[in-house]
Amino acid sequence: MKWMKPVRWRLAPLAMLAALLVGGTLFPAAGTLANAPDPVTRAEAWFDGISTMKADFIQVASDGTTATGELHLRRPHRMKIIYDLDEPLILLTTPVWLHVDRPDDRHVTSYPISETPLSLILQEQVELRSDEFRTSHSVRNGITRIVLTKDTGEAAGQLTLEFTNQPFVLRKWSIRDAADVTTTVTLQNMRFGHSYENKFFAKTIYPDENQ
Repeated sequence: MKWMKPVRWRLAPLAMLAALLVGGTLFPAAGTLANAPDPVTRAEAWFDGISTMKADFIQVASDGTTATGELHLRRPHRMKIIYDLDEPLILLTTPVWLHVDRPDDRHVTSYPISETPLSLILQEQVELRSDEFRTSHSVRNGITRIVLTKDTGEAAGQLTLEFTNQPFVLRKWSIRDAADVTTTVTLQNMRFGHSYENKFFAKTIYPDENQ
């Protein structure tokens, strides 16, 4: 697995996911999760049980900078993260690319999705174990933590996924990059089963942008 190289914006390092629910909560595939033999398999099943999800998030970087926003997910491959900033910022994924859209600048920058931790949870079948990284887990005080670590190489770093156990739901994740910068995303107001039109996940093409 490759990790996203540190990307600095005016606000903070690149951070990924966030999710939760408003109103009544609808959780995916509870029966499958209850029979999972270990926490990592249980987490994989949780992701695989999701078709769509929309949520709010709070992002905190290790330098103290914060941001909020909204996340939209349609598995596999499609996610749109809309940051609530003075200067708009949108992250958009496809099977191949992570697009970083800055509407005020009328400019989109693209990175291979395979170089980001997002690729792990957006693939059709989520696999949190691999020969390319080390996976560990712990269960304590009603919280399951799954840690994926790549110690060396160009994209070394660590991804931590944190789930509540009752119900089993992703609530937080953090990314520590090779420069020891950590970004944490806390999930809020998760909602599942929303219907999205394809155009919602379409990349914006700016007429004056060089192609």
